[in-house]
Amino acid sequence: MKHWNRRIALGLIFSLLITGCALSPSRGETVPAPDSRMPAVIDGQTFCLNRADGSKEIIFLNGVNIGAAAAGSFPGEFAIPKETYLRWFQYISDMNVQVVRVYVNQMPAFYEALAEFNAKAEKPLYLIQGVYADEDMIAAYGNAFGGNGAFLDSFFSDIRNAVDMIHGSAEIEKLPGHAGGSYMADVSPYVIAWILGIEWEAGFVNGTNAAEPDRTSYEGKYVRTADASPFETFLAEAAETAISRDLEVYGSQRPVALCNWCTTDPLDHPNEPSPEMEDAAVVNAEHILATDAFQAGFFASYHVYPYYPEFLSYDQKYLEGEEPNPYLAYLKELVAHHSVPVLVSEYGIPASRGIAHENAVTGMSQGYASERQQAEWLMSMCKDIREAGCIGGLIFTWQDEWFKRTWNSMDYEQPDRRPFWYNALSPEECFGLLAFTTGGSVVLDGKDADWKGVSPVAENDGLTVYAQSDAGYLYLMVRVKETDLERDTLYLPLGVTSDLGSHGFGSLRFSRGAEFLLQIHGREDTRLLVDAHYDAFYYSYAHQHTFFPPREGQFERDSGQFGPYWMAMNRPMLIPGTGEAVDFSRFDAGLLRYGCSDPADAGYDSLSDFCFGKDFVELRLPWMMIGFMDPSTKLVMDDLYKGDTITPVPTDGVRIGVCRADSKNTAPMELYTWENWELPETGERLKASYYLLKDYFAAE
Repeated sequence: MKHWNRRIALGLIFSLLITGCALSPSRGETVPAPDSRMPAVIDGQTFCLNRADGSKEIIFLNGVNIGAAAAGSFPGEFAIPKETYLRWFQYISDMNVQVVRVYVNQMPAFYEALAEFNAKAEKPLYLIQGVYADEDMIAAYGNAFGGNGAFLDSFFSDIRNAVDMIHGSAEIEKLPGHAGGSYMADVSPYVIAWILGIEWEAGFVNGTNAAEPDRTSYEGKYVRTADASPFETFLAEAAETAISRDLEVYGSQRPVALCNWCTTDPLDHPNEPSPEMEDAAVVNAEHILATDAFQAGFFASYHVYPYYPEFLSYDQKYLEGEEPNPYLAYLKELVAHHSVPVLVSEYGIPASRGIAHENAVTGMSQGYASERQQAEWLMSMCKDIREAGCIGGLIFTWQDEWFKRTWNSMDYEQPDRRPFWYNALSPEECFGLLAFTTGGSVVLDGKDADWKGVSPVAENDGLTVYAQSDAGYLYLMVRVKETDLERDTLYLPLGVTSDLGSHGFGSLRFSRGAEFLLQIHGREDTRLLVDAHYDAFYYSYAHQHTFFPPREGQFERDSGQFGPYWMAMNRPMLIPGTGEAVDFSRFDAGLLRYGCSDPADAGYDSLSDFCFGKDFVELRLPWMMIGFMDPSTKLVMDDLYKGDTITPVPTDGVRIGVCRADSKNTAPMELYTWENWELPETGERLKASYYLLKDYFAAE
């Protein structure tokens, strides 16, 4: 309770006096069994667990979302075994949280693992079960009632299946992309809520409203609407489907929410620079009501991140005070709008090497956050969620998700190969508190034990280069003689295509074309540079889109022009209401960060790119940063201007050279290569953020 303000604390005391609810037991206390008929209930502005002995317990829904995929698989494959879930559930419980949420119906192994874990656990884990909506059907039909009811049939069938699954009473055919099998584990006493649906796109919401303008009310046995839009009546019918199946077949019920996010919230955002995308549709949970026959109650569910949409940086109503906190201000407005309690069902920070967005006020960013920074920002958001009066917050997400894509890197990858390698530049892959290790043995720690027995790749100017690789990085080690790594400058030309790059840089000469040039010059000025003609950033934003002038040498091969490796963060914007023009923003991803990448070291920095040893420097470069669209099959970007599109082309590997800044020699570039892989060699690692959050939640 230490983060709750006085108003919220008084409100809780009043609620306890009226309802007779008790606070959650302290860790280590015996937890009474849940009431299998109604495991949880909405009571005013609180979420309460119901116990078989008739007691109620107010719970703050503190937990994590769990995806359906591990490294090396797509979520539709449901490739996570029971043993993995049992291990993860123990980790999650040890982190001092009690709630997990899944987005989609799971395989029997998931529910079997949850039942087995809770049968032995001192404190059980509670499940919020989601039911996903088929995004291919959404794209095909454009409205919820389209396809002669095909979308409704699919979605409502998945809802009914989900109810049967949690009760351990289902035999469901396993279809591609869907869970199925024999469901015999009854976890219903621990399933405390439903969250139905997905982050609805504005076009689908408005398409439904336009296609079915007369569907403005719904009267079911358990759910009714008031002042509803056609889309909201669809959601009411979805809720009715879940509640009726649960009550009429199994005699149980639990609270229900309909998935929502900032883009379709019911609030006004006059300073949103993309109103046609981020403030164009409304889904209002206040219009979907429970009848007297449904007693568990509704709550509102929102995915809320601090850096997107843009109104969280520019809405004037969120920028008041000497130290504005737009995230907290937004949550307070959201809570004030609703008569039902609000759950922040997603909040997260990716510990990625790349970055996609940044809050202009607080600096909280979607990426380029160390694991320590990830934890600090998550703790800050959790504090805000509590202070705003929400009933809980669920971290996105438990495990990293290699299959995910990010808007500013997705064009430079092969979509069907994403799960099979780790793209450190893609923030969407890196939200997890649990990382999948990439299979290599190299850590950046200033020690050369990892390089024993590795043969040199190239030698020149008294310098020797070694290389290794795994599913995430190309690792390089340069052994030096008579060199001061803090002051002297070394260059490593890197060639990844047949010969698209430049054969020189200033007075330096290379034996073949280099698309990238690694400059080593002390701790503050070591960076990766990219050849102008092979620069995908300038191709995307100065050629396909003309946000700024082209680079010198952009349209000619072998220009000798190398420049920074940029990542886009935001396109130019005009803020409505204020008229403020916001320039295109970008991030110098090629500027490398000095530090130690060994998680066991006290000085560990997950964003480390290079480290100095006694007479060597070791580095790691994410595959995308050196042009790879898929390292597992050795595909790189072809000539960007060949067909005016980004296409993959096979390569033999990476050709590597080395020279000093004043070299008179033509640097030889020798091939480093590796065997293709179908499945990556991976392991698991709890991030530093996990341990910091574990301590934080224990102290709450």
